Amino acid sequence: MNNKRLSRTFRVTALVLVIVLLLPVGAMAAEPRSSLYLDAYSAYVYRAGWGKIQVWFDVQGTNDMDEIGALEIRMYESKDNENWTWVKTFDYTDYSDMLAYNDYIHVGHVEYNGTLGRYYKAYVCVWAGKNGDGDTRYFWTNSEKATLFAE
Repeated sequence: MNNKRLSRTFRVTALVLVIVLLLPVGAMAAEPRSSLYLDAYSAYVYRAGWGKIQVWFDVQGTNDMDEIGALEIRMYESKDNENWTWVKTFDYTDYSDMLAYNDYIHVGHVEYNGTLGRYYKAYVCVWAGKNGDGDTRYFWTNSEKATLFAE
């Protein structure tokens, strides 16, 4: 009977220790996304059909910005949706739709000619700037499989 009580106490203590160790990780992941320049942002991969993959992004500033949008979008490809290879970088200097000027919100997209049956995701860098200062955020999109038909 004494061993059962000791075993139960050990399990409860171990569970409490695991929860305490995981709390800081959850707290860091939940930090606010907003800043003095960026109010909200998102991006996602869309299957446009015929193997075309689009990365759509939406960036909202805290007020009118000198520049707002995406600075860079890196496209990644996978055969198994687990192992990823970088295949293309879209840069705002080469794609005029990526940045807007003197606005508080910008929605845009880039398009990549993918291979049917392969998966694609993107690593996106968004930006909002005013008076020579600004803020960036980096994040991954969802992954999607290139298909013949749009979805």
